[in-house]
Amino acid sequence: MVGIGSAPNSFLMTRAAELGRGTFTHIGSVEQVEERMRELFGKLENPAITAITARFPDSKADVTPAILPDLYRGEPLVLAARLDRLAGSVEIKGRIGDRPWNVTLPLAGAAEGRGLSKLWARRKISDAEAARTLRERVPEDADKAILALALEHQLVTRLTSLVAIDRTPTRPEGAPLKASELPLNLPAGWDFEKVFGPRQQQRPIERRAGTDDGRVQLALAKRSVPLAAPAPGVMLPQSATDAELKMIAGAVLLTLGLIFIGFNRRRASSA
Repeated sequence: MVGIGSAPNSFLMTRAAELGRGTFTHIGSVEQVEERMRELFGKLENPAITAITARFPDSKADVTPAILPDLYRGEPLVLAARLDRLAGSVEIKGRIGDRPWNVTLPLAGAAEGRGLSKLWARRKISDAEAARTLRERVPEDADKAILALALEHQLVTRLTSLVAIDRTPTRPEGAPLKASELPLNLPAGWDFEKVFGPRQQQRPIERRAGTDDGRVQLALAKRSVPLAAPAPGVMLPQSATDAELKMIAGAVLLTLGLIFIGFNRRRASSA
């Protein structure tokens, strides 16, 4: 599959390529089209290994992804497995053209790494989502498996999210409360002075907490200069439409159309 542009649905196309044992190529700009397409055609003309399977004969393994993709030139084979014990070897089989191919890798020489359990859980969640979409698993069973994996490995999924709670005090006890205006980024391509006029300084609004009963009192600082007003004639984007007015106008036009149709029918019948 090929996605061209700055915003293709890479997740959807990558997953579709995996389910179809294919490959996904993303082309970000027009200048990359020729180079990336040459690479893609080179891969399609030279498939390395097809119909790949993985087996752990000496241990009980839960392997993911469920469907191992075909290998093309220059691409690695990446799989994750949860084993009951690290022993024996892994047998990987496939076909190169019409000839069978296999390799046996001993597990004793495997290097230790961090975060592998999360990688395995993430791929298992992807397999469960795909099985749910393809109706290979009952939605309730797939959601139950996804939820269990996400809670065990603390992953963000369609059913779970993470909440961060910062308990570090940002204001010493007894210090007055203050509020100040913070600068925000304008949308790309916007010019502040062209939209809002010349920049003018202003003193911030200050809020102080009462010392007697804990009530918050609001004190507005006097402004030495007026606030910057939008430049005259500048139309800012609107977030709503005059939907009610359009509905009324549509109803009136519909009524007039029905009256006109009835009048024509009456005149035609009288003629």
